[in-house]
This record gives sequence, structure tokens and C-alpha cells, in this order.
Amino acid sequence: MSAAVLVPLAGALLTWLTRGWRRTVTAGIAVVAATSAAAALVLSTARAGEPARQALSGPLGAEVALVADGLAVSMILAVALVGIAVATMAILEDARDASARHWAYWPLALTLWAGLVALFLVGDLLSAYLLLELIGLCGALLVTLRGGRAPLLAGTRYLLAELVASLTMLFGVAVVWWQTGTVSFSGLGTALAASDTGWVGIALITVGLMIKIPLAPLHVWLPAAHTQAPSAVSPLLSGLMVKAAFAVLVRLWFLAAPEVVTPRAVSVLAGLGLVAILWGSLTALRAVGLKRLVASSTIAQMGLMLLFPPLLIAGATEGWTGAIVLAVTHAPAKAAMLMAATLMASSARQAVTATGGTASSEADHTPHDPALSRLAGAASRRPLAVMAFGIGGLSLVGLPPTGGFIGKWYLLLGAFEVRAGWIVAAIVVATLLTAWYLVRFLLPAFAPPGEGEEDVRERDGRDVLALALAGTTVIFGLVPGPLVELIGIGMPPGGG
Repeated sequence: MSAAVLVPLAGALLTWLTRGWRRTVTAGIAVVAATSAAAALVLSTARAGEPARQALSGPLGAEVALVADGLAVSMILAVALVGIAVATMAILEDARDASARHWAYWPLALTLWAGLVALFLVGDLLSAYLLLELIGLCGALLVTLRGGRAPLLAGTRYLLAELVASLTMLFGVAVVWWQTGTVSFSGLGTALAASDTGWVGIALITVGLMIKIPLAPLHVWLPAAHTQAPSAVSPLLSGLMVKAAFAVLVRLWFLAAPEVVTPRAVSVLAGLGLVAILWGSLTALRAVGLKRLVASSTIAQMGLMLLFPPLLIAGATEGWTGAIVLAVTHAPAKAAMLMAATLMASSARQAVTATGGTASSEADHTPHDPALSRLAGAASRRPLAVMAFGIGGLSLVGLPPTGGFIGKWYLLLGAFEVRAGWIVAAIVVATLLTAWYLVRFLLPAFAPPGEGEEDVRERDGRDVLALALAGTTVIFGLVPGPLVELIGIGMPPGGG
């Protein structure tokens, strides 16, 4: 477990010190391979059936516990899948366009990888808080790498949102520590149950986590950051980083402190999930650009994952399984969609400029986020990219044979088991809205190219990469047993 954290961290330092693109990329490839091997070892350890634990010596003599339970290892699996694909895409793009290279990308991306893995494994609230700050800082800096006013503003907004969330969380952690004398997840629930005001700290921490997830209406930083981020960054943001706070939230509420979770509290959380579903879906329906549409859908998908608390507290553990399956499968699906969107944006610009034309004002405003109206003929120009986008979209909608279908199936099973008809209705509405806003892209994509635009079919390694990543959601859908079994390790018993 410690190797899964230390290897990418050492790789970040190594790529920082290397000089020259070839040596940096060589070091990056070696580190990604070693990190993936360490993640596979963690996966095999958890597959033994019981959560694995490791104690490390922390600063000032404190002990930091690492816990590899089903939640942690399944999320590390998602990090490995998306991380390998995005790292490969960064290498391919840098090889094609030297101007796209940035010396800070590899150190920041590998530090982000290490932070995510450590966050999913740590067994105390203070370490989780510190790692969330590290991840947020790396994410905000990565957003600005492309340069220019718009990315800088998006990164600044992201950083300010992280600052607000950080201060809220820090105050909450301080209250919990003051009331209980511990921040260890293993003893937190009992200590909080004996405290009269410990719930105040949990509430403050929850607000900070909701900003980081983000849930509407606390999502103001997300659309611009995901839209303006470079092509090898936005898949990390939408595919992985939003899961960091989600994982901490569900661990805190249902694994660390289930004693203080009340039906009213989970109803509020699920209600916020409903708001996020509607807000994110309606925003996606109004989006002009493709990347903004995909980023807005992330808000809705995160809301969908938070429908499980009423199911779990009512005794339906299928809700937990469904939510974590959705979280894991959403990562490669959304990352593949954003990778494909970048490729289609490139083809749309080339199709216009090749004939001496100029892009529309909408496309010029955000050149890396193609307007939906400029994507006519995308299916004929970049068929593999459109196929990758389509497979990822099928998983978001929840159609078989994708992992998204498995996640929604388990949520529905839990809802039927406890007769929560409103959750069934919410899942159906979310599914219909998702299909609606994705059709807004698919219709122009399969339309003939615009007048005067070239219809040249393009394909390179990046298209194949996006398609392969999207294909992992089909594997999860066809063979869901191993993932479901993995998620069940150390899961909460349900009921309350």
C-alpha cells in the first residue's frame, strides 16, 4: 500500500528534476508502469476477502493507518485505469505538438495520482483533509497549464472554491477533534455518539466536501475549470478528482461514524443529490460547447450517486454497491468522453481552416470546447472518437452492457427492496435527461459536414486509446462479479 503512494510521489520528484522531453517522458512511463503494478498488488491484497491494514509512522510520532477495503481499492482501480490512459494521451499529444508540452505537467499529474491513492487508503480525518488540499492545489495548477486569460480565471475560481471548502473543512475537523479527542476513522463513530455537539463538526466537514464534489448549487467552479483545462487534464478532473471528496464523504458517514447518521440527515443528502441531478442535467441541456455539456453532466452524475444513503440506512446494501459501481465506472466513461471531445474539437477546427473558412464566434470563444453546431460530420471524420464518446454515453445513461447499467440496476434493486418509489422515479428521470442531453451531440455528429468543410477521416493512437478506455465500461458491464465482490469487502452492514 505504501508503495502505491510513494512510487508516483518519487516519480513526481524525478520528472521535476529531469531535463529534456525524452528523459521526462521515459521517467513518466517508468513511474506509471511501476505505480500500476503497485496498484495491482493492492488489488490482489484486498481480494483476500478482508480489508488489509498497514500502519506507518507519521510526523511528530503520530501513526498513520492505511486501510485497503473495498471502497479504497475499487477507487484505486479507477485511478489506475484513467491515469494510464491520460498519461499515454499526454505522451502522444506532446509527440505531435511540441508547443503543447509543459514542464510542470508530469510532476503535478504524478503528485495528483499519489494524493488520490493515499486519500483512498488513509484511515484518519486529518490526513484525508491534508490530502484533499494537495489534490485541489494540483488540480487548480493543472487547469492553468494551457496559458491564457480564460484558463487562468478558471484555475483561480477553482482555487478560491477550494479555499472556501478547505477553511470550512478545517474548522469542522477542529470541532470533531475538540469534541472527541480523535480523528481516526476507526474510533470516530463511538466518540461522536457520546458527544452533544460533535455533529456540528461533521456538518461543517460535509459542507466542505460538497463544494469539492461538487454538488449544486456549490458547483460554480466546475464547468469553467473542466472546459478550460488542457486535454490531458480535464479527464483527470471529471473522471477522478470529483470522486476524491465523494469517497471521503461516504467513508465518514457510513464507515467511520454511522452511529451519528440519522434518517433526516440522509434525506437532506439525497435531496441535494436530486437538486444536483436536475441542475446538472438542465445545464447540460443548455450548454453550447461539447466539453461544457460533459462537465455539466458530471454534476448530475455525482447527484445520482448520492441517492444511496436512504437505501443503506433502510437496510438495502444494494444501494451502497450501486453507488460505488457508478463511481468506479463513471471514471473511465467520463474520461474517455472528454478525450474524444478533444479529438473532435481538433478535427472541427481543421475542417474549417482547411478550406480557408473561419470558426464561428462560439467556437472562437472557447477553441478547445467545440460548439455543438460545429460538430456536423464528426462521425465521418473521427469515427473511433465518436464511438468512444457513444460508449461512454451509454454507460452514463445506464444501458446494457455497460458498468453504468450495473450500478443503476443495484440502486433500483435497493429502492424496490425498501419500497422507495421516489428514488426509482429519480433514477428514471435522471436516465431520460442524460439521454436527452447526449442526443444533442449525437444528432449533429452524424449529420453531413457543413458547407465548404472538408470531410477527411482521421484516426491515430489517441482515438484508439479513448475507445479502449471506454471499452472498460463494457467489461464491467459484461463481467460485473469481480467488481461487485471487491466493493463488498468491508462495506457497511446497512440499517439504522
